[in-house]
Amino acid sequence: MSRREQLSSNLNQFHKSIDGKASLLAVSKRFPASDVKLAYELGQRDFGENKVQELKDKATELKDLNDIKWHFIGHLQTNKINQLLSVPNLVSIHSVDRMKLLNKLLSQDLDRKLDLFLQFNTSGEDEKSGFEDYQQLLDAAKKVVSSTSYNLRGLMTMGKIRSDDFERDARACFSMLLGLKEKLEEDLNISNLELSMGMSSDFSHALEFKTSWIRIGTAIFGQRS
Repeated sequence: MSRREQLSSNLNQFHKSIDGKASLLAVSKRFPASDVKLAYELGQRDFGENKVQELKDKATELKDLNDIKWHFIGHLQTNKINQLLSVPNLVSIHSVDRMKLLNKLLSQDLDRKLDLFLQFNTSGEDEKSGFEDYQQLLDAAKKVVSSTSYNLRGLMTMGKIRSDDFERDARACFSMLLGLKEKLEEDLNISNLELSMGMSSDFSHALEFKTSWIRIGTAIFGQRS
C-alpha cells in the first residue's frame, strides 16, 4: 500500500466514524510536511501541531497551499507567542490554558482575527494544563469577547489519563466541558461556542457530548512504511 493509499484509508475511516457530527483536526506532529501535503491533496484542510517550531517549519514549507488551516494545540510558552503568531495560515490556538498567557496574547495587535479556545482541566490531574474553576474561565472568556484581535471560538479539554474506568471518566470530562460551554453562553449571552475534545482513544465518547473538533494524530498518520 502506498503512503497516499494509507492516508486515504485512514482519513476515510475517521470521516465515516464522525459521520458529519464534528470536524476532523489531523494532528501532524512528528510526521513530515510531505504527509501533510498528501493529506491536503486528499481533501484534509485542518492540521494541528503542538510545537511552535515544528508548526512554523511545516507552515512555511507549505505556504503555497493557500487554504490550509493550522491549529496550535500544545502548551504555549509566553516567549514563543510572537513566533507562533507569525505562522502562515494559523487560524486558531486550542490551548489557551492560563490568564498570564491570555493577557500576553491580548496585548498583541493582529492584522486578522485569530480564534482562541480556552483550555479547562476537567480531570483535575496535576500534569494537565488549563483553567480550573468557572470564575477563572468566565473572566478569561470576557476578555476574549471584548478583544478586537481575537475571537472566542470555544473550549478545549483532554480526558483523564489515569483511570480505573476509562469510558466513565472520559464521559465525565466531556460532560463537564459541555456544561461549562452552556453556562458560558448563558452568562455572556452568546451562542455557538465550539468544543475541542476527543482523541484517538476517546473520540466516540466526545461525540456523545457534542464535540465540534476531534484531534487525531497517529491513528491517521500511522507508522511510515
